[in-house]
Amino acid sequence: MGATASTAGPRSPPARDVSKHMLRRSEQRLLEMVRRVGYGSLAGIPVRNGQLLLGQKIRTRSRHRLGRQDDSSGRLARADDFKLKRQHWDLICRVRRIIDGVVTIEIQDGLPINLLVDEDLAA
Repeated sequence: MGATASTAGPRSPPARDVSKHMLRRSEQRLLEMVRRVGYGSLAGIPVRNGQLLLGQKIRTRSRHRLGRQDDSSGRLARADDFKLKRQHWDLICRVRRIIDGVVTIEIQDGLPINLLVDEDLAA
C-alpha cells in the first residue's frame, strides 16, 4: 500500500451542490451501504488510485441498542437520489485522495462519522 496524495487537485464543490447521481457508481454504492448499516461500520474496503474496489466482500459491523425499539425501519437503504450532506462529501473527497489503502468507515444514524485508512509508510 502507498501514500495518500498530498494535493486535493481542483477545488471541490460544496456538498450542498452535489447529489448522489453525480458521483461515480462505486461511490453511490458506498453511500447506499452506509445508509443501510445505520449504526456500526464498514471495514476492509480497498482503494486504489482514489477508486473504491467494491467487488470483494465488505465486512459490516452493526450496533444495536438493547432495550430500545429498533428504528431501522425509518432508514432508507437506497434512494433514487439525494443531496449529499457534508459528511458524505468529506468521505468521498478523502477516499479520492487515497493512492493505495484499505478503509474502515464508522457510521452513526446512517452518516459516515470517522474514516480509518490503513496504508504502508514509505521508508
